[in-house]
Amino acid sequence: MWSDRMLLRYAYHKPFTVKFPEKCIWQNGFNRDNKQGLVWYTDGSKTSKGTGAQTYRWGSRWGHSFSRGLHTTVFQAEMYAIKACTMENTE
Repeated sequence: MWSDRMLLRYAYHKPFTVKFPEKCIWQNGFNRDNKQGLVWYTDGSKTSKGTGAQTYRWGSRWGHSFSRGLHTTVFQAEMYAIKACTMENTE
């Protein structure tokens, strides 16, 4: 039978960086217009009607909402939003 094992491969070169500004920088008026790169917001939430996730790209008015059903946790919705944002950026 065929094996589903994968060979270990390291990728040391990343063509991008991810920066998370400190909370005090955001509170003191982080200038979103003076940025180098993309600024994305992601969110996951849950109500009595169900769970949802949303992504939004600053400056382009691009956003998308996803319904995740009744049995999804907030953590799963948050992770789905981050995955959707990542997929949008890699395409």
